[in-house]
Amino acid sequence: MSGPESTGDVAVGVLARVGELLAGLSAADAAALAQGRARLVVAPVTPPRNGADRPAAPTSSAPSGVDLAAASATLDAFAHRRDGTEYLTPWAVRDLRALAARLGLRGVTGLRKAELVERLVDRTIGFRVASAAVRAR
Repeated sequence: MSGPESTGDVAVGVLARVGELLAGLSAADAAALAQGRARLVVAPVTPPRNGADRPAAPTSSAPSGVDLAAASATLDAFAHRRDGTEYLTPWAVRDLRALAARLGLRGVTGLRKAELVERLVDRTIGFRVASAAVRAR
């Protein structure tokens, strides 16, 4: 794909998908999005299997079935620590530990839930925010 026509075609396709997503939102979710209390996140999805000869890509999930890759992408999309804290606080401790393992955090088994959430937020959003602050100097 090259040239303005191809870029325009991609943009039209993306806008159509975003329109479908927005049409499927509840009134509360749409209001939160409009008020800036929610964000749209681009998260990779596993493509459908094309045949029995190709094994499905392994997906990592938490004990309760939470998609850890999508959760990691969601955290990457947040700009503020409080967003990450609000997102992770309802999670079960075992799911938080699974996410910590995926992110390479060590020494989290003895932490309380609030401490674990704080470490996860620091590892993801906090690291990115701190790096941006250093680059701005």
